[in-house]
Amino acid sequence: MKKTSVNFIFITSLVTCLIACSRTGGKSVHIDEFYTEKGEWDSARLPLIKPYEAIITSKEFGWMVNLEGGDGDTGLQNTAKVAVKDGVIFLYNTNSILHGIDVKQSWHLIIPGKHIEKGFATHQEYLKYLNKMGIKKEPHLYDVELVADYFENHDVIDWDAIGKP
Repeated sequence: MKKTSVNFIFITSLVTCLIACSRTGGKSVHIDEFYTEKGEWDSARLPLIKPYEAIITSKEFGWMVNLEGGDGDTGLQNTAKVAVKDGVIFLYNTNSILHGIDVKQSWHLIIPGKHIEKGFATHQEYLKYLNKMGIKKEPHLYDVELVADYFENHDVIDWDAIGKP
C-alpha cells in the first residue's frame, strides 16, 4: 500500500508540474503592471515603453502622450498613429503643438533608453532623422484607435499582432 500511495503522489505531482509548465512555457511570467493597466474609470491608456503612455480623457484633445521635455516639448495631443519597435516609440500627431507652435501634423521619435525625444514638422525631416539613427525603413504606424481596441481585448499590447486575425 505504501508503494502505491508514493507512486500516486509522484505521478500526481509530475502531471501537475507538466500542466503548469506547459501554460507558462516553462518560464516564470511576471509582467510589469505598467504594461497591463488599462486606465481609470474616466480615461483610457495605452502603455508604450515605460514611462511613456498615451492617455485619453476627452475626444477634444484626443490621445495625449507626456514627454520628459528633452526636446523642449512636455506633451503631445491628438496622437493619431503610433508604433513601438525595437525600443523606439514612433508617433504621428494632427493639430498639435510642436516647440510652442501650432502645427497641422507632426512626427515624433522617442527612444527612452537613450533619453531621446525628437519632434518634426515635416515628414521629410522625420525620415532624414530616422536614417541618421540607422533606421532605414520607416516603420508602419497603427491608428491609435486600432491599438486601443486591441489592448481592450488583450492583457498586453503585442505590437506585431495588431490588426491581425
